[in-house]
Amino acid sequence: MKRFIPILFALLIPATMFAQARKVDENALLKNLGLNDTQVSQVLALQKSTRETTHADLTHIRLIKAQIDEALLAANPDEQAINALIDKKGLLRTDIEKNRLSARLQLLKIVGPDDFSKIAMFMRERRQRRFQEWRDEGRFDRQGFMPEGGAPAIQ
Repeated sequence: MKRFIPILFALLIPATMFAQARKVDENALLKNLGLNDTQVSQVLALQKSTRETTHADLTHIRLIKAQIDEALLAANPDEQAINALIDKKGLLRTDIEKNRLSARLQLLKIVGPDDFSKIAMFMRERRQRRFQEWRDEGRFDRQGFMPEGGAPAIQ
């Protein structure tokens, strides 16, 4: 047991340092884009609320998918019940899009059109970098990629 504890610390310390080093200081990034402290706090609050709402909606969509899968396992699936679940899933996706649009319009009001164009360009570049990192890591290789429904990709 005494040998296990130093080994555990030797493994945990680099892992925590790596996890902390990867975090981005969003306050500094937003200030570099020309925002003041009030705008930075409003943007971060908007981002947090939008992320939480989207996460909750996506969780509900996953639950509905599980309910649909369970309903399809029945000997005689109820088509109307399944269609109602599909409609509910569609409404949640619509809510996600509406929330994102609302957040974008609120962001435009907070920062103004000039800074908004800078932020939009920054977000686009950041998204492209993330996608490129994922591609480099092999997350989107043809054999390992699974579409939304979970079925293997058609080749």
